[in-house]
Amino acid sequence: MSYSRPDVMMTEKLVEYSTLVVREDEADEYRKYGHANLLVIPKGEAHDFASTFFWIVNNTPEDVICILDDDIKSFCYRQDVYLPLKGDSGIEITTSEIERIGQLLYDLNLGLAFSCMTGALFAYDREFAFKGMPGPVRWINKNAFKAKYDPNDAAAGDIDMALQELLMNRVVLQEKFLFAANHQNEIIGKNEVLERSDHVNYVHAMKNKWGKYYSYDFKKNEARIKVSR
Repeated sequence: MSYSRPDVMMTEKLVEYSTLVVREDEADEYRKYGHANLLVIPKGEAHDFASTFFWIVNNTPEDVICILDDDIKSFCYRQDVYLPLKGDSGIEITTSEIERIGQLLYDLNLGLAFSCMTGALFAYDREFAFKGMPGPVRWINKNAFKAKYDPNDAAAGDIDMALQELLMNRVVLQEKFLFAANHQNEIIGKNEVLERSDHVNYVHAMKNKWGKYYSYDFKKNEARIKVSR
């Protein structure tokens, strides 16, 4: 999914096939820059990450889907060392790994999987974890996915979605071996403006909703899911 980055959107070049989800009022601009395979959200049906994400979940025919952010710069294997996935073979391997994780999610009858937030080598301690903070790649198995979107919920977002799944499906899958490097702050483009007061209000909404299971360190700008698994 992409917003206001028709000239710098890079993720689709890293996989063998994809559908680019954009808002109706930006569709022509994306086509102008050569993005042909578009899924267009009708005007007024999406205004932020959460509404866009759940619109995709509810308006695509596949049983299992993978939703990627539009600012992913590269993929690599991350274990004891980094192994960049480059060129045609890298694109093929990346696509195969995305498909493999989707199949695993389906076979386990779980609703949600996602990539890791940090690419540091010390953060790799296993192939999969069963809780964690969502990264820029997310898999949804619709038949088992239980999280819901409430447009009136100030806490709506990917962390809230992960906590809902942990509450109702008990575990999520966080893959740690395939790292997606995204550089949102380095990409030129019109991001949706988020004032500090909006961010503070979101953190308070999350704390009010999830209590001891969610914490946020404003000094480190770091959120944490505090669920034992």
